[in-house]
Amino acid sequence: MIKFDLDLDYLKTFQAVADFGSMHRAAEERHMTQPAVTRQMAILSREVGVPLFRRFGRGVRLTESGIVLLRESRGIFKTVEEGLRRVRETDGKERLRLSLGSSHYVASNALAEPVRTFRKSWPEVRIDFVCGSSEAMAEKVRQGELDLAVATLPDRSEGLRRLRLWTDTFVAALPLEDPRLGKERVSLEELVAGAMLLPPLESTTRLLIDRALRKSRIRPDRIIELDTLEEIAAGVAMGLGAAILPVRLLSPDSVHV
Repeated sequence: MIKFDLDLDYLKTFQAVADFGSMHRAAEERHMTQPAVTRQMAILSREVGVPLFRRFGRGVRLTESGIVLLRESRGIFKTVEEGLRRVRETDGKERLRLSLGSSHYVASNALAEPVRTFRKSWPEVRIDFVCGSSEAMAEKVRQGELDLAVATLPDRSEGLRRLRLWTDTFVAALPLEDPRLGKERVSLEELVAGAMLLPPLESTTRLLIDRALRKSRIRPDRIIELDTLEEIAAGVAMGLGAAILPVRLLSPDSVHV
């Protein structure tokens, strides 16, 4: 019999790394330092006795053993949660609960008012809220960890029921001092002739932008990847480069064209 101490906190960190494909982004999600996440994953791998991740570009991907552990760990947390629910029910303290997830962009720009309205109408419902990338939130819904999520998704999302809530208008965003602002019209070719601030490769927004660029047979001269659309908007305001952003994210320190 193999014996080892399985720390549930390490499993939560493991799931975050698996969802985001990045130690750095998992650290932000778990409110930890990246070295602490790396250390936890090294200990977990050592305890399990097999490699759980392999390097892939700037991030990581699960090994076959890691895929199995991810599936089993989700089952472990479902079992624990169900057990806790039954315990609360014995004391008559179980409340209606909604597990809600959201992307950073949606949480910052569109979710506050609907959630406030819901809470006024349903004060007896406890809302458990988690925020992360759209892709991570979609996976949590798919695995049954969330009841629903508000996020940006591709046209096809297997295993999910989707409802379109609104459509965003994306525009080109340039720093105030950018010389291209003097032109009456800026073409897509001119927009990418310099530094372009883009979200990570695995994000849905990046997928849509790359698809549009490929259709026009255009490649940016230089790409600066930032984790969230809010970071990209800040980067434009700082003059780091151009971007393609939702109108509602533009600040007074940037100009859209």
